[in-house]
Amino acid sequence: MRSTHQIYLPTEIIVHIVRFIAADGDRRQSTLHACCLISRQWYLVAVSFLYEMPQLGMGTAFTLFTNTVAPPIRVRKRRVNLGSLVRRLDLSALVHHSSNSLTARLLNRVKENLEIFIAPRVSFSLPSLSKCLNLRYLDLALVSDPVPFSSLEKALRHLEKLNTLRLPRHTSLTTPTANWPPRLQRLQVSGTFSPSTISSFPWPPLLASLTLKNCDDLSVSSLGPFLSNPQLDRGLKRLTVSNLNRNLQPESINAIPAFLPNLTFLSVPGDLVEDTFLDIVAHMAPLSLQVLEFGYPYSDAELGFRTKSLHEALNGGLAELRSVGFAEVFVTEQRIVEDEEIELALQALAIKRARDGPVDGHVDTDVGVYYL
Repeated sequence: MRSTHQIYLPTEIIVHIVRFIAADGDRRQSTLHACCLISRQWYLVAVSFLYEMPQLGMGTAFTLFTNTVAPPIRVRKRRVNLGSLVRRLDLSALVHHSSNSLTARLLNRVKENLEIFIAPRVSFSLPSLSKCLNLRYLDLALVSDPVPFSSLEKALRHLEKLNTLRLPRHTSLTTPTANWPPRLQRLQVSGTFSPSTISSFPWPPLLASLTLKNCDDLSVSSLGPFLSNPQLDRGLKRLTVSNLNRNLQPESINAIPAFLPNLTFLSVPGDLVEDTFLDIVAHMAPLSLQVLEFGYPYSDAELGFRTKSLHEALNGGLAELRSVGFAEVFVTEQRIVEDEEIELALQALAIKRARDGPVDGHVDTDVGVYYL
């Protein structure tokens, strides 16, 4: 019987191989698991990649993962805390696979280095999140049960590294005070708010990017007070208004430039942008806006404005615009032809800015039309 000899590879080479494998999203988990079975040397390199961002889309995968990382109290624990290797935990695909106690136990085991957490629809443990002090990104958008905002801010206020937060879809912003994580810059708001208090609501001090999605009422009578908050005018640079909001109106969109002239990025449902919006902008002083997106429609799969109106706005309030985006649903053969004209106009503006700007005459390269 012929004996087999294991081929030795320097650890540095194995690290390069494993990193290459880890970049393959579709086969990442199964291939990394196979690497761990080759030898102890391969295991020591691959195990951290395997547990760094586990793929838990299937119920069986979640069960195996929790049994390994967060076994029940009566089960003898491993000497090595594999939970400390987890940096991204995505439970969005789970429905009835967990329980509040199991989620709490799991978060307790992975809290040491967890940076990204996407919560499931149910079986959500808010108190356990307060112990995940290295969280940078927290997505609670799928959480179906109402979570009192006071409980939410109490649990999250000490997460000093948290940069991005997506609030639960049934959040109610009706309190006159709020204690946000100190470094929070990107926020998604859902649910309800009071028009009578939202104009003075205390937003995160460093808030730069805001998304409105699944809000119960974004009619002009509600969105107007929302946008009039002076704190948003001072610091906000990016605003996205999703098509998944209720009571949106063209008048709601028309109000945005007047209240938030310092935005550099704006994305709104394309069918709610009418000629009136562009006419208003055309007669304003140049806004700071650099990117304007006509996102997925609210109700009608047709744009509500003429390309001529957009050209006129480019000669007025949209003189700083670099890029224009269109949702694919709006893209027709005629749209593509007109977009070529828009792109030429954007390039002409870029050349003019370079000529009138700094002495180096640098021309923007990221200029033109793109599709979502």
